[in-house]
Amino acid sequence: MTRIDMGAVAADTTAVLERLGAAARARGLAGTAERLVEAVRRLADGRIVVVVCGEFNRGKSSLVNALVRRPGLLPVDVLQTTSVVTTLAWGPQDAATVHLRDDSGGVRQQEVPFTELADYVAESANPGNRLRAELLDLRLPSEALTGGTVLVDTPGIGGVFPEHTAVTTAFLASADAVVFVGDMTSPLSAAELRFLRRAVAATAAEPPAAESAAAEPATAADPAGPGAPGSGGLLVVLTRADQADAETRRAMLDNTRAKLADLTGGRVGGPAVLAVSTRARLRHLAAAGTRPDAPASPDGTADPTSGYPAFESALRGLLRRRRASLLLARPLAEADAAVTALLQPLEAEREALARETDETLARLRASAETGQREAAGARRSGAEWRTELRTELRKLRNALTGSLHDDLDAVWERICNELLHEESLQDDPDRLATEVASAYAAVAGATAHRAESELRTLVADFARQHRIGIGPVGEGRIAAPEPVRLDPDLGSGRPPGPMMPVSRDGSFGASMGAAVGGMLFGPAGAAVGGAIGLVAGLLRGLGAVREQELQARRRNLRDQLTLVRSRQQRVITEGLRSLLDTAAEQAERELDSLLRQQDESAQETVTRLRAAADSTRAEAGARHKVLTEEHAALVAAGREVARLAALVAEVVDGEHATADEDDGADAANGKDVADVANGENGENGTDGAGGGPEVAGQ
Repeated sequence: MTRIDMGAVAADTTAVLERLGAAARARGLAGTAERLVEAVRRLADGRIVVVVCGEFNRGKSSLVNALVRRPGLLPVDVLQTTSVVTTLAWGPQDAATVHLRDDSGGVRQQEVPFTELADYVAESANPGNRLRAELLDLRLPSEALTGGTVLVDTPGIGGVFPEHTAVTTAFLASADAVVFVGDMTSPLSAAELRFLRRAVAATAAEPPAAESAAAEPATAADPAGPGAPGSGGLLVVLTRADQADAETRRAMLDNTRAKLADLTGGRVGGPAVLAVSTRARLRHLAAAGTRPDAPASPDGTADPTSGYPAFESALRGLLRRRRASLLLARPLAEADAAVTALLQPLEAEREALARETDETLARLRASAETGQREAAGARRSGAEWRTELRTELRKLRNALTGSLHDDLDAVWERICNELLHEESLQDDPDRLATEVASAYAAVAGATAHRAESELRTLVADFARQHRIGIGPVGEGRIAAPEPVRLDPDLGSGRPPGPMMPVSRDGSFGASMGAAVGGMLFGPAGAAVGGAIGLVAGLLRGLGAVREQELQARRRNLRDQLTLVRSRQQRVITEGLRSLLDTAAEQAERELDSLLRQQDESAQETVTRLRAAADSTRAEAGARHKVLTEEHAALVAAGREVARLAALVAEVVDGEHATADEDDGADAANGKDVADVANGENGENGTDGAGGGPEVAGQ
């Protein structure tokens, strides 16, 4: 099929935005020019954030190393390794910056060599993140990072470190795409399915295209119309393909796809599932050399056994669609609106110059006066709209805050009524801390998504009601809540005389047993009855002691979790307030900018109508020629915008797939990885680095 060059589409979009911006500046339309400059800036930034996540010990860091073709870049180990989020973006040379929180609560940046990365991200080198590293930012020259792609290596979920799960869960809100890493030798667990449900929710929805003032079903900048289905941003990869035979791999792929179909409601075009062997890929990289631009195998051809060519192809196709949807649709909508704003005054003046009768001139003068009154009315309406928008945002703030408090109360009720009454969790405070941290992190993520969705709906309704084109606001996330740590021994000392109930119940049981046995069977019965009664009494006493210890531990944990509840509520509530404050500022700036644009267009229309009424026939002829040239240039720009919008729609809807995407789709639809179960050189295959002993977690 014909390949759509998205780089060319982006370059053409930038060119048409700049041409329209130059035209707006030449005509003194500062508001329109500023909006076009901002659209160019957003397009130039062009970042697509790909979050790599999954349970601990699944090989996420090794997979990232293989994608950027830098074996050993991120540390891997038998134990859980990644404890800090690491971002990888393109740079002309290797550079690493670690973000560290200082004693005052601020964040400082420190340059570090690549050889010291493990000192900050490895749990073994930085236990409990004692160095207080918040982020590790890497820059390196890698083909996988071109085009604005940013890979994010996250801590594993579901491990013994509760803060890892909380950090990764909260980071989902900032993901444009998610690569979920599973294991070919282990079906998806309940914890993985819970996390995947959040990932599906975070990446399934496409951002809404800009709506016209009349809310038309489709425009040049929105060819699919509102509500067009998107392909989502989730890709599932099962590592360790070399540890299973072909039949097992096919069965595991089918099982994983079936579980994902249940999560997504069985919709068509759900997440792709592919099998890879990182071990095989790293062996090929080692044979080819460790240069960033090294081929995937010694002869320069694609690696045929690891499954990575199909995986990389599917990832490229996914990122093409997400890049088109997230980065290009909005600038093209802005260009379409600018063409309309620039054409309207020209068409009004051209109509004026085409008619030379006194009746026409009188009508033009009347139209100019009407336009002036409408412009003044729009300025008055602007103040009313601003007040109305603030009122609606305040109502939304109250509703979201109320919902947040309900969610937080529900979490606390679950902690008190369920988690604190599970003996296994009382005996394992780290697991209890993980459950609590994950619950609060889920509330933070869900609240951010709910706020973003409600803000979009509010602003879209406001825009339709008043026939103005305010864009989406409220994009952002609520910072991850603080890690939860519990001390099982705090305040849980055993009460004085803990064995007194045991001794008392044992004595009582022995006495009663001896009395009953003696009455029934004489002296021998008294001895046997006393022994039996003693055992029964001791068991009853030990049970009472155990119940006292559980009650004391439950009180201790509840007291600690009460403080945790206060801290988590404060962090999440403040995060929601910050997100809504930012959204309100964005909405007001957007409204002010649009009102200014409308006022400028109306004022220029009035000016041109008056100029047309005062022009002589000769002047009108010369002016008409100039206007015709300007009009033709803008019409051509409009056609270019429509062409580019159609290409973007084809990529987003998957109607014009490239050859690379076809390959990736084939792999996602069940083409198996070549059988590498026996490996090369007789090695016992694993997804670790090539050669040497088996390394878990790769």
